[in-house]
Amino acid sequence: MKYSGLINRCVRLRILIFAGLALAAASLPGCGKNSKGLTVAGSTSVQPVMELIADSFRKHRPDQIIDVEGGGSSAGIMAALTGTAQLGMSSRRLKEDEPNEKTLTAITIAFDAIAVIVHPDNPVVKLDLEQLRGLFSGQYRSWKDVGGSDRPVHLIVREEGSGTRSAFEEMVMKPSGDGGREEAVDAYALVQDSTGGVREVLRGDPDAIGFISLGAVTAQVKMLVIDGVKADFETVRNKKYRLTRPFLLVSKGEPTGIAREFVDYILGSDGAKIMHDEGLVSAGR
Repeated sequence: MKYSGLINRCVRLRILIFAGLALAAASLPGCGKNSKGLTVAGSTSVQPVMELIADSFRKHRPDQIIDVEGGGSSAGIMAALTGTAQLGMSSRRLKEDEPNEKTLTAITIAFDAIAVIVHPDNPVVKLDLEQLRGLFSGQYRSWKDVGGSDRPVHLIVREEGSGTRSAFEEMVMKPSGDGGREEAVDAYALVQDSTGGVREVLRGDPDAIGFISLGAVTAQVKMLVIDGVKADFETVRNKKYRLTRPFLLVSKGEPTGIAREFVDYILGSDGAKIMHDEGLVSAGR
């Protein structure tokens, strides 16, 4: 009897352990998904507008659970590849030299500007691309070198794998045309792992410079004019602003079911209005 009781207790304990593991797995991103749900993960630049669109979409489809998560563009691409998320968000183009990325379907949902920002007290109001490259490569270490005060330059950048950083490096650190060489971002730059992190550090440092999505610019920072053009809805729409990049959703194959419905909503008039209000140019209507 004692032996039988011990077996029963072991069986009950094993059931509790397995139940606990299953509950833990279901709570992880992408695990134990509800059949009536959608996980969208990736770029922290795309995330804020995606959350707004998801909130609007839920009003039309209250029976669906839309989970929007950050993590960065590379994380979003990996989530789509592994199936952790049905849709990955990316603020950079897929890399042609990455075999896995080439297998994904990419849907352009909007166009965004990379805004170069400084503290409001910084007297510098404009830079050309050569000056911008010189600052972020470490060639210029004083604001005096680009028409500002004789004070040190503090660089604030996103982490490796960030879509915003990849796009910035592609458009700024690689000179257009022949004869120029690509410059690396200065190793002494302070790295932040989100758009909000860059903005928060910069707003408290009068000598800092960084780059974020145009939609994330607030009155707490000052946006610089680049190559004589200010970033706004019109200059992004007509491609006059040089630092313009696409916002993508990526998936394994063409989206189906609720994922397809959500993509169509994003590209429709409701999604376009939300993106316009956030300073983005919709790739849809």
